[in-house]
Amino acid sequence: MLKIPEMAPKRGKFLIKWKNKLDIGDTNVQVLRNEQKGKLIKEIVIGYKTIFLNTYNVMLMDISEEKQNAIIFRHEGFQLWESASSGFLLDQSKDYVLLNNKGIQILALGSKS
Repeated sequence: MLKIPEMAPKRGKFLIKWKNKLDIGDTNVQVLRNEQKGKLIKEIVIGYKTIFLNTYNVMLMDISEEKQNAIIFRHEGFQLWESASSGFLLDQSKDYVLLNNKGIQILALGSKS
């Protein structure tokens, strides 16, 4: 995953660079915006499942400022590679919803109750 500034596209950098060769699938990438104490905070939400490990991973990263370790939240849950799954971010509550053949999981990512 790359972060490329709009005004200086040649100064792009990697946000995440995986060193393994595992396949990922059912990927979802969305931007989450929160306002805390008058400051706009931008975060990126990444959801994907991984082959062989049989997991569905959700990561929340802060992209509003330059940080060495920008991962704020990480969730890992069981998900068979062969079964379909889908994840998405709810606009109002800022919750992440994961749907699969076993049911539904909801992860509260936002600051709203």
